[in-house]
Amino acid sequence: MKIIMHKEPIMSIGLVMPEDNQRSISLFLNGDSFDLKVNDLNQTHFNKKLLIRSKNRRMHLEGKEYESITLKNKNRIITNHIIVDSVIAGRGFHWQKRIKIKVLGDIIIKIIGHSLFVLNRIHLEDYLMCVATSEMGNNCPTSLLEAQTIVARSWILAAAEKKHEHLGLDACNDDCCQRYQGISNLTKPSIEATVNTRGKAIMHNDTICDARYSKSCGGITESSANVWTMDQKPYLESLVDDSSQMKKNISNEESFKNWMRLQHSSYCGPQFIDENKLGEYLGNVDKESNYYRWKVSYNLDEMIQIIFVKTGELFTDIKQILPLKRGASGRILHLDIIGSLKDKNDYKLSIESEYEIRRILHPKFLYSSAFTIETNSNTNSSTHFTLKGAGWGHGVGLCQIGALGMSLAGKKTNEILYHYYKQTEIKGIYE
Repeated sequence: MKIIMHKEPIMSIGLVMPEDNQRSISLFLNGDSFDLKVNDLNQTHFNKKLLIRSKNRRMHLEGKEYESITLKNKNRIITNHIIVDSVIAGRGFHWQKRIKIKVLGDIIIKIIGHSLFVLNRIHLEDYLMCVATSEMGNNCPTSLLEAQTIVARSWILAAAEKKHEHLGLDACNDDCCQRYQGISNLTKPSIEATVNTRGKAIMHNDTICDARYSKSCGGITESSANVWTMDQKPYLESLVDDSSQMKKNISNEESFKNWMRLQHSSYCGPQFIDENKLGEYLGNVDKESNYYRWKVSYNLDEMIQIIFVKTGELFTDIKQILPLKRGASGRILHLDIIGSLKDKNDYKLSIESEYEIRRILHPKFLYSSAFTIETNSNTNSSTHFTLKGAGWGHGVGLCQIGALGMSLAGKKTNEILYHYYKQTEIKGIYE
């Protein structure tokens, strides 16, 4: 997206989405610079604590019914904020939880169906200073915070996928877009990271880059065209996440299995990040676990139940889980589940995207689709399926834990960005 801006834009960020089926929300106004508007009418007297409920397709506040409620924040200082209790973090993933957040900007509340829809209208830079310490922890080094902020700015301005455009949003608050959990995790370095990078974006041929990123590539990043139905971006090509940048082909079964058995000097790996200390640098909703390498195991009954819940297909037996196509990072792009249904002895369920593979092969959501499958079956025990994997997320673009590894090793902000986004420049798009 080619954008030349003269001033900082204001963004619309969804905090409570219609699919959350949320029927109540509590707001507390911290400060005195607020206006309240209900059904487009200004209110002169209102409490600082507001409990809003959904009932019969209408909003209820202090015993009265409304169609819309807007809280206008007239001041951009951090002490003047709105506390929202509560919102979902990790929506649909295995780390999902509810959190209380503090936000700057305005709050607009509407009803969609029977559910509340809450959005935050906020200046872009105020939003961005919250993203880096929502995506990663507030103890991260400066160059990581600056790199994450520039990437987040580029992504929200240029993202080809506008997942919530029908709701009038630029993004939601969560992992399906990028994490935004308000000002609670702000530190002086995280604020400075936004101030120091104000208006800067990653550019390719004078066009803002659709700068994708994920938690951990696992050692090799994935090509964007293998994950989304989009033309391959030159700055989102697969690369090896180390200083050598030597090309590796692990897109066939044997090469991927061999690569998984070896030690690598990946920026997101144990040579740069001690996973026992990784929790110090993660966001407050991240699961403290192994990101670089992981393992999950299911017995036959568990696997049958998981697949049934996710697809509606009830296998009576599963003979094989067969990868048919892998991407440049080893992530499986096409996989067949082969077995029997009640009325079919030979049945094949084909899954043809890394996202669907991750969705279907886990009770909530699998960490990545870069995994090997080991099937253990003998006459004395039931069949077990063990998935041994690499990385968390789709693996395209910046690897957040790899960027952390580079930052801890002394790499500067631009070195991190030029490592993950080839053929790009960092430029200012507004002052």
